[in-house]
Amino acid sequence: MQHGTPLQREIVAGLTAGTVTTIATHPLDLVKLRLQLLATSNSALGYTDVVRNILKEARIHSSIVKEAYRGLGVNLVGNSVAWGLYFGLYRFSKDTVYRLWIDQDAHNRTSFQNDSQMGPLLYLTSAALSGAATALLTNPIWVVKTRIMSTSTHAQRRYKSTLDGIFKIYQKEGLTGFWRGLVPSIFGVAQGAIYFSAYDSLKHRYFASRNIKEEQKLGNFENILLTSMSKMVSVSAVYPLQLLKSNLQSFEAVGNEASYKLWALVGSIYTKDGVKGLYKGLAANLVRAIPSTCITFCIYENLRHLL
Repeated sequence: MQHGTPLQREIVAGLTAGTVTTIATHPLDLVKLRLQLLATSNSALGYTDVVRNILKEARIHSSIVKEAYRGLGVNLVGNSVAWGLYFGLYRFSKDTVYRLWIDQDAHNRTSFQNDSQMGPLLYLTSAALSGAATALLTNPIWVVKTRIMSTSTHAQRRYKSTLDGIFKIYQKEGLTGFWRGLVPSIFGVAQGAIYFSAYDSLKHRYFASRNIKEEQKLGNFENILLTSMSKMVSVSAVYPLQLLKSNLQSFEAVGNEASYKLWALVGSIYTKDGVKGLYKGLAANLVRAIPSTCITFCIYENLRHLL
């Protein structure tokens, strides 16, 4: 028996899924972030160099677990809040878009019945709206996360904690410091929009092919298959925006404003390594993103139908 409104179930399921996924995949996120930052500092280094450096720092200063999970707290807050917001806002956006473009009497049918009539373009619009709002609200968290995860636990300019990072950013950069990298973040919303458009379109086509007219839980195998296909396409399509965002939010961007303007940064990376420089760390991101999204959506779909 389900309790709560569809919107409440989306938020709770999203928060839970985001929390579990972040804990499971944080070390891969750490490797991905440091690889992205190498695009401007030392593009010749790769995956093995990043992993070797993490292991070296762990041996010198702390345990491997502590080093591999550096920044887990802020990452946990950021991802759980972001997923909860995103799923809640996506549900709200779909309902709103449906009423505006298809039928004002949406409340007479179930969310599943309304969603099945929307199609890829309206899914894309709903996901873009919810993604833009989520990016704007959570950007300060990602700035702190990038600074913490880009340094080892004993680096000279490290932040000792999330609160330490917040205070130092405010003291040295003011409120604007919390919104560094917002432009590529907003454009990066396209990744989530493409993903949700593909995922919902494939899901409803799957149900339609089996003549299923009432919502039911996807099996874990079907969920993993749809998620993997959708995520691979969406991540690859807009990955350069993620790379640019990470570099704009890094320590190096502070005090190097001229070099870290958006188009100057694009030009610098392209001059060094061409187009492939904008995709540095893509494989690590896919290795992290596909399993993590599969975990997220398996938990999300299962929990949403239990609540």
